[in-house]
Amino acid sequence: MPAHPLLEIPLAGDSQAAGPFAGTSRGFRFYYSLIVAAGVLLAARVFPQARVLPWGALLWWLGFSVASDLSPIHLPRSRAYITVSSALDYAAIAVFGPVLAAMISTVSTLVTSLVTRRRAAPHKVLFNVCLFIITILGAGLAFRLAGGRPTTEIRELVLPMAACGVTYFLINTFGVSLIVALSQGGSPWRIWQRTYLWTTITHLVGFVPLGAIIAVIYLHIGIPGVGLFLVTLMLARYSFKLYTDMREVHFNTVRALTSAIDASDPYTRGHSERVTYYAVAIARAMRLSERRIQAIEYAGFLHDMGKIGIHHDILTKPGALTEDEWVSMRSHPEIGARIVSDLDFLRGAREVVLYHHERYDGRGYPEGLAGEQIPLEARIAKVADAFDAMMSNRPYRASLGLERAIEELELGRGTEFDPTVVDAFVKLVRNKDIEFTEGSSPADNGRLDDAPSVAPEGSDGASGR
Repeated sequence: MPAHPLLEIPLAGDSQAAGPFAGTSRGFRFYYSLIVAAGVLLAARVFPQARVLPWGALLWWLGFSVASDLSPIHLPRSRAYITVSSALDYAAIAVFGPVLAAMISTVSTLVTSLVTRRRAAPHKVLFNVCLFIITILGAGLAFRLAGGRPTTEIRELVLPMAACGVTYFLINTFGVSLIVALSQGGSPWRIWQRTYLWTTITHLVGFVPLGAIIAVIYLHIGIPGVGLFLVTLMLARYSFKLYTDMREVHFNTVRALTSAIDASDPYTRGHSERVTYYAVAIARAMRLSERRIQAIEYAGFLHDMGKIGIHHDILTKPGALTEDEWVSMRSHPEIGARIVSDLDFLRGAREVVLYHHERYDGRGYPEGLAGEQIPLEARIAKVADAFDAMMSNRPYRASLGLERAIEELELGRGTEFDPTVVDAFVKLVRNKDIEFTEGSSPADNGRLDDAPSVAPEGSDGASGR
């Protein structure tokens, strides 16, 4: 469950010299002010009405919450993190009510910030506190509306806890995603998908039931039972951390494989990263799901993996290839596909690696697929790969330049390239929504693998050599 994730996310233009909100947009300042004002007003209204239970129980619960928050799990490739304290929040809502639960979370956030981040920016801590007040009070309202009440019958908690958990998760994660989008740019929906979507099942199937169990244990046994169950909660944290670590290992494995490709020749360095960047930008512009975008990202890094099976002299040959050499060169998609097929987490990238040299008119390789027969992800990679090649210097010619590269892509619409993909990419370039490098190191070991298509043989057309 995301808890205090913004502490790891810098606000745009944040610096002590220029002030915490220097360089931020009006939208960012408005949203920040709205959350803080709502949180402060809600706290001022409901906190004084809280019915204080025995201080001992509250202090123990606060200690459990702080202990959970002090063991964050950093999300892969993100500056956000989650903790397992949400299970304690759900239980607190059920047994103490949302007001006391919000008070416990407020103090826990402040204590955790002081212990783990002695120099934590006050405006970040304030935003986190206020967002959690809104989150827990909203979740508590959902719990009550669904018929929730303190009970030792766990079956009576199923529906109220589900409503509580869904509300809590959505308010918190979308609240953070929106502030990140306003701070760093981008779509809040996309940020939420990349950062939190994959944690949904773990949260709803794992932490929400744990919260219900903790509530029942407290009502049956009291604080000692909750203290013993905290061990189970930490085991759940450990299991989730193993899962997040595995995702990080997957990405690092892909980058390591990319480095192995690049190490074969300095001309290749940076090509896979740029192709990945362009391909992901196109996929997001075409509104593909994050699951498909992740497959494109992995495939972008590994699309030329099969070239490790091609003789080095062929890859670096400055002149024309013989027919036998072309046959060898054109085997690299199949070699690469076989390599990635051996790794379960890369199976979604296999078709992109295999088909990224297919042409829209059916004259590509290895299978001569045409049009919609070619997976969309492979058609996207095809455009990204060709664009980077044309923007790169080669041993036998300089970069074509941006306008010429765009012209070649447009000339190839419907023959070499999918027209929809070309249009999406050209729009990104024209609107300056992507960055690109002109005259970078020669891509593909100085050689593109398709035979000349748009331009006549021997010219510097879209496909080149």
